[in-house]
Amino acid sequence: MWKSSSVCFVKLEKTFRDSSLARIVYLSTKPDESLKVKGLKACSELKDDKIVFKAACRRGVMSLAYTLYEYLQHIMLIENAVLTLEEAKCP
Repeated sequence: MWKSSSVCFVKLEKTFRDSSLARIVYLSTKPDESLKVKGLKACSELKDDKIVFKAACRRGVMSLAYTLYEYLQHIMLIENAVLTLEEAKCP
């Protein structure tokens, strides 16, 4: 039973330069959704060169904000790693 009736929602759409980069980031962040946290549900889907992330939280707006912050940090880290690897040249 929920202690509070207020629910916060967020929908984030991130477009990448191409569908292959979007797929790599999507597959890399997908395991984060399997974590079970009471009062928090998150899911994402891949649409061509875009990831759509949705979350619902009954733990308060700050918990939702922190979840979104962590998700965005993961996306940036993975995207930067992929781009760095693409630019790297073997001797």
